[in-house]
Amino acid sequence: MHLSEIKTRIVTVYNYLISLFPVRLANRLLWVDRQMDWSISIYEGSNFLELQPSSVVKNPVISRRDVTDTLTVFVADPFMVRVQNSWVMFFEIFNQKQHKGEIAFAQSNDGYKWNYQRIVLSEDFHLSYPYVFEFEANWYMIPESCEANSVRLYQAKKFPDQWEFVSEILVGDRFVDASILNFNGVWWLFVGVEPREGEACNLLRLYYADSLFGNWVEHPMSPVVNNSLEISRPAGRIRQIGNQPIRFAQDCTVNYGHNVTAIRIESLTKDEYVEEKIQVDGAYLFELGTMSCNNVGMHHLDFIMLNSDHYIACVDAR
Repeated sequence: MHLSEIKTRIVTVYNYLISLFPVRLANRLLWVDRQMDWSISIYEGSNFLELQPSSVVKNPVISRRDVTDTLTVFVADPFMVRVQNSWVMFFEIFNQKQHKGEIAFAQSNDGYKWNYQRIVLSEDFHLSYPYVFEFEANWYMIPESCEANSVRLYQAKKFPDQWEFVSEILVGDRFVDASILNFNGVWWLFVGVEPREGEACNLLRLYYADSLFGNWVEHPMSPVVNNSLEISRPAGRIRQIGNQPIRFAQDCTVNYGHNVTAIRIESLTKDEYVEEKIQVDGAYLFELGTMSCNNVGMHHLDFIMLNSDHYIACVDAR
């Protein structure tokens, strides 16, 4: 037996024994490869291109160690919203027992200190990237469902903890990290595509519809990004700054989830699409640091503008 096989067996037995402990204690003791230990932190700043780890809280604010309802390998892909005077964050938790992603949520009174609540959406297949948004006084979510070869729309029966499936927006491909935007009276859907299972996303397709519920049509210039590991895979909510949408992308040229880049959408019509990568002082939107929460990689953010010169963001990093 090779040394690597022995190590794998030891880790498997160890993690099984750990699973016999109460969940929260088990998540603190669970052995996890550093490359898989994603967690969620709060960043802030006066410009969304110059966000830094918040000094108000100790990052990460949510990790697998905070999950109380299942043995968890990591937490990732956070999306946060403000509802009246409270904050709600949705994110993926990777369920060690089921070996798939599920959607959970946390709550906060100020956007800085978060309390984990519970899993609110689970399917027979993997879920992640819970892109949550409000439209006409209803809350919707489009989680990634790549394993189902579809993009699926859910609606909150009771926000934030009761969700029901509405419809399939797209079917027939390995769609990843679908990101939706309502811009100039049209719905736009940006979605990465994996060529085959296990291969990195290198295409970004664009669809549009006059209604959230369809019919969805592929843009004549789609794929709008072709054969690029740097800017094809979405990395968080598309935000409109002034009259220009800004989308974010994972840079996977080094490895999966290495860092985040920002792209300004210069023209977005049913006939034309033009974008340009935003240049920042460093090579990336976020420079990796020496903090334990971001010294290996970072691949997602969602920010909210509190006022004209104060942004707060939730990011995931490892």
